[in-house]
Amino acid sequence: MAAVLGAGSWGTTLAILLASKGERVTLWARDEALVEAMRKERRNPHYVSNVPFPPSLRATHDLAEALSGETRVVHAVPSKATREFARAYARHLAPDARIVSATKGLEQKSHKRMSEVIHEETRRPVACITGPNHAEEVSVGQPTAAVLAYPDIDVAKQWAELFNTSFFKAYPRRDLVGAEVCGAYKNVVALAGGMADGLGWGDNCAACLITLGIDEMIELARLFGADERTVYGLAGVGDLVATVTSDHSRNRFYGRELGKGLSAEQIREKMHGQVAEGVFATKAFYDYAVDEDLELPLTRVVHRILYEGATVKQGVAELLARV
Repeated sequence: MAAVLGAGSWGTTLAILLASKGERVTLWARDEALVEAMRKERRNPHYVSNVPFPPSLRATHDLAEALSGETRVVHAVPSKATREFARAYARHLAPDARIVSATKGLEQKSHKRMSEVIHEETRRPVACITGPNHAEEVSVGQPTAAVLAYPDIDVAKQWAELFNTSFFKAYPRRDLVGAEVCGAYKNVVALAGGMADGLGWGDNCAACLITLGIDEMIELARLFGADERTVYGLAGVGDLVATVTSDHSRNRFYGRELGKGLSAEQIREKMHGQVAEGVFATKAFYDYAVDEDLELPLTRVVHRILYEGATVKQGVAELLARV
């Protein structure tokens, strides 16, 4: 049994993945109308809508019902809402409940990782699942791999076993800090890569931005106290390449539309409620860079474009000059 909190594309995909293994899964969504539609249609009409729900998957908008007696909880809501939401469901958790965060980002102002935020509000052990895992591909059984990270390797192995399937290979790792920092930061790089694509610049430019992004990811991993080797694995380079280059990437899409000249409001309308986590991550990493007196040129340039009115063409050209 498991509860998945959040019925966006990734939360829905993870619920389907677990239920396809025969697990009894409860998928929670805030929107009561969406829950009714999922119950009636046996699919999520908003996200990965082409994939039917397995028989063992049920939907609810009641947190108490979703979490009743559950010891395995998947947290899959946007980073911006994570603290408030974790505080809301904490009182419904079973005493022995464990949580895995499927959310990639840093909290604004505090610069805390999602597992830290969730733990502070729930006082439960919090692992993370991360890697090159586009929901559009995982939901239809295309092969990929992920990292299940938690300092206690036995706990990480238990989580990995829960998610393992014939097409989804989950690897247990101890470096929770590194997995989360890499997972949050790669979205910043994806915004930059999307911007270059929107300007009509090609693969060579993307490769240069990825290289610069890896340099900054290494520096951030060191400063957060992570294992530098994590940067070169699935949670780091693996996720970074997928997010910067794929048309499935919401962050690449957001950056690309900026490069084409659209405003933030116009892009949000085109995304139909989906979230580009890199917009929030850029602010968090920029503030961290300022506080710690770090250079981080890619982060600072993307921040100028998103929040200070700098032009995309000038910003990306400046970054290329630094490679």
